[in-house]
Amino acid sequence: MRDVTEMRFFRIGLGLVLGCAALGVWLGFAGRLHPIGDSVSLFRIVLGLVCLLGCLWQIGLIWRAALGLTAAAALLTTLPLFWGSGADGELSVYSKNLWYRNDQVAAVAADMRESGAEVIALQEVSGRNLPLLAALSDTHPFQHLCRFAGWSGVAVLSKHPITDQTCSDRRGIAVARIDHEGEYVWVGSVHLKWPFPYANAHSSRAVKDVLSGLDGPVVLAGDFNIFPWANSVRQLQRSANMQAAQPIRPTFSLRGTPLFLDHVHAPGGGSATYRDLLGSDHMGVLAQVRLSR
Repeated sequence: MRDVTEMRFFRIGLGLVLGCAALGVWLGFAGRLHPIGDSVSLFRIVLGLVCLLGCLWQIGLIWRAALGLTAAAALLTTLPLFWGSGADGELSVYSKNLWYRNDQVAAVAADMRESGAEVIALQEVSGRNLPLLAALSDTHPFQHLCRFAGWSGVAVLSKHPITDQTCSDRRGIAVARIDHEGEYVWVGSVHLKWPFPYANAHSSRAVKDVLSGLDGPVVLAGDFNIFPWANSVRQLQRSANMQAAQPIRPTFSLRGTPLFLDHVHAPGGGSATYRDLLGSDHMGVLAQVRLSR
């Protein structure tokens, strides 16, 4: 009798765990309805794997089908971003959240020169690391800096002439139109806020408002403070017909948890490699992006 009761409680507990995991996966697709959906989407892979493992238990056919569908939705919208590399493109972009207290300016400048990047997107440009812009003025003389606070400037530095530029009305983006060998391309340096309950959705909308006024190909690079499959990032991709450069990799560690916060998006995607911290708390992203699909 005791064994039967324990088995019943086990099945009830397992059902609750699997039900919550499945609910979490689908809630993570509801970011368009409420920003909490984007926050939950950060756990999509883990929750999808729980659902996949749940299919191995002796449960009803309907349960297995539902869990299998949920696992497929979770994993097929995330895991492909980790595999392989997109095709190299025409423009090289180096994105870096400098960290506002970073004082290793010489090391960062040397790495950016060595990378050969044509365009550099910077976040957390502060009074402390501002000398980096002057240090790169010989190789990247065309520079656009947007100040949102003393610690949270964002900037675009380019080897090619900047013919137009703008800033969002709140922290979000510095965007510059670059004359790339006779072809005009907008490059945006993005720094969104943390997900709900913080204001990621608001800063994402500020970026989207800027993108709505641009014509021609757009490249977005920076610290999105959220994963590339979140709704806020997907909306930005749709607004400018972009896709992520691959593969994505963790660029930030939150108490030992790897987070995929920094990425680059372009019309044809591209290939991405990753650079050392160099005094920052974020790795840099070096992407060769394609300006057309």
